Amino acid sequence: MRRFDWMLMIIVFAVSIGLRIFGDDAPPSDAPRDENPRRPNPERFAPKKEGGRVWEQETRDWPTTAPTHLRNEVQASAGLPREGIIKEDSKPGATSGTAFSVSAKGYWLTARHVAEGCAKTGIQTRERGVLKVERTILHPRADVAMLITRRGPEPLRVAETIRPRDAYNIGFPAGQPGAVHTRFMGEMTLRHTGRRIGGGYRERVNAWSERSRVPSRSGSLGGLSGGVVLDGAGRVIGVVQAESRRRGRVMTAQPKTLREMFELAKFTPSSGGGMANLTDDSYPTVARDLILSRRVAKVFCRTD
Repeated sequence: MRRFDWMLMIIVFAVSIGLRIFGDDAPPSDAPRDENPRRPNPERFAPKKEGGRVWEQETRDWPTTAPTHLRNEVQASAGLPREGIIKEDSKPGATSGTAFSVSAKGYWLTARHVAEGCAKTGIQTRERGVLKVERTILHPRADVAMLITRRGPEPLRVAETIRPRDAYNIGFPAGQPGAVHTRFMGEMTLRHTGRRIGGGYRERVNAWSERSRVPSRSGSLGGLSGGVVLDGAGRVIGVVQAESRRRGRVMTAQPKTLREMFELAKFTPSSGGGMANLTDDSYPTVARDLILSRRVAKVFCRTD
């Protein structure tokens, strides 16, 4: 066989092999895009939630479902005690609570008992991922803390002045998204005891009576701790700290305490106008938006 024939056969063979190796880059027209291993569809790695956003499925009915009004064991008109006692037990290996963004640079507010004593703390930003907390600053005399991450979502604005009547508390009671409409009752003192770190302390707090909640779940609001307290204009006026389940009451940090926390962290929050008009009917929709955008997020704490 002549040299030309050998060369022609070699070229044909090489082209054939090349087509086998490189000819499958584009999948068949009837195949889904993620069948292509070289350019996997990003949807393959999206959270397995409706619309690709964590908590979307759990909150999808909030805008169309009326909040539930619960009957408390003790009438809301019953007077406030001068002082309440909170015994803070030792933490188990892992706990969760709530935090909310006050700066896109990665500043979050939460309750002190949510963040205290944690070996590792993370803020959930997607279904299977958390934003690592780089630094935690604890208020020395109040149940408030600042979490600092490398970045954060759009912040909530903090009210400069407050004349409280109604408030809307948003977070993760029982580890699931939820929101509570409350009405201002007055001020009282909380005495914290049994702390694993340091001694006890007292602080002045605002007390609120529960009016309604979403979704329709009775029982404890545990896990709402660290959640945001908004006024009717959608501005931050407090942090959720404790509840009196039997009386249907929620205790929250006062604006004065928040200002002290900002000073300790050497941080100036965004202030000014609110984001929305919250009412007994509209607050579930606003709460859902804040949770889906992760401006209000779940906190994970590990102590071991």
